[in-house]
Amino acid sequence: MSFIDKRFQRREKKHRRNYEIEDKLYTKLESLSKIYDASVPDLINASVEYIIETENIAVYQKDEHEITPVHTIWMRESNLTGLEHLKAKYGVSIYRLVNIAIRNMLIEIE
Repeated sequence: MSFIDKRFQRREKKHRRNYEIEDKLYTKLESLSKIYDASVPDLINASVEYIIETENIAVYQKDEHEITPVHTIWMRESNLTGLEHLKAKYGVSIYRLVNIAIRNMLIEIE
């Protein structure tokens, strides 16, 4: 594996998807995108990739007053396939899986 392969991921087909993402999670992602050389969709794709690898599905209770606006994200094809697999295996909606993935990543960073 060359240096460039270690440093960058290969291009992969991406699909435009709409996800309801909790406002507080999305706000934290926006802050992280100013620290790291990554856009919010890049961070979401990375968190989804990680939850697919680890299968750490830790369901949590959402604040009842939490706003969950819809965000359009370009999601990597392999992540879409992985999310479908997790949905079938655990019976958790893709919307919840995406939010769990983001929350897991934020907890790990903090």
